[in-house]
Amino acid sequence: MKFYVLISLLAGAGFSQTDSTVKIFSTDLMRTNILTGKPKESVKKNEAHFRAVYYPSGELKTVEFIPANWDKGRRKKGRSPAKLKLYYWKWNPKKQELLEGITKKTARGKPHYRATLDNKGLVQDVDYFNRHGKILWTFHMRWDDEGKSSEYDIEFYSNRNLSELNQELFAPDLSTIRPGWVARYQMNNQGVTRGVKVFDQYENLYYFYQFNYGEKGLRSKYFRADSVLVGSHSIRFGENKKPVRITYYNENGIMKNAIAYEYPVDAEKIISQINSKGEVIERRIIPKKE
Repeated sequence: MKFYVLISLLAGAGFSQTDSTVKIFSTDLMRTNILTGKPKESVKKNEAHFRAVYYPSGELKTVEFIPANWDKGRRKKGRSPAKLKLYYWKWNPKKQELLEGITKKTARGKPHYRATLDNKGLVQDVDYFNRHGKILWTFHMRWDDEGKSSEYDIEFYSNRNLSELNQELFAPDLSTIRPGWVARYQMNNQGVTRGVKVFDQYENLYYFYQFNYGEKGLRSKYFRADSVLVGSHSIRFGENKKPVRITYYNENGIMKNAIAYEYPVDAEKIISQINSKGEVIERRIIPKKE
């Protein structure tokens, strides 16, 4: 069943008009795509928001979009007026959730995400900016006809290493990224990553990962484009799903080295480097942040 949204442009004090136009737009969005999080008792005058009206029975009656003053008239200047750009502090690609919305002005000088939505309200691209305003990478969502996503791409714009971005999934042995390369994440029905393929800018496959999950652990295997196994590693999780040990193996399943993690009350964590003989060769204490 389609969800109909009544879009009303409401003007605040000093912006009153003698006439107004009401338009109704058909959409495939569900109310959960719009009314997310907990409702607020009040919002700032310059904060865009949705206003939901309910019947006494609790059934939703109408939803109105109230634009912020800073936003009035500015989107008409964009290159693609059919695509809306919104700004957020957080982004969860697994759940396709954008959290803690902000204005473009607030985002300046701080790391943030910019989401581009299509005319159906689905997230198409999510750019990650560093505090200098430079885009480091972009999430490109892939939706099916039912508005569901089982994979997405991350396009990179500089030399990077996937293991530095996510040490649990990726290994230093095979995680190089060049400008223009894409990491394609494939997920199961629960939104859990089951594999990642890395392509260059011409869609040539360079290497790929496969992940197997257990009750308290994860096994990651990595292959070259010709399906030759390069190595693997296993991760054991403790309380609060924090990693307590990552063990790396070569292509023959022989242990190469390991990393152990401890979480004492007086420090952020303690990291121990372990050699192929199981001996601790280095310990490093990470102090708690002030």
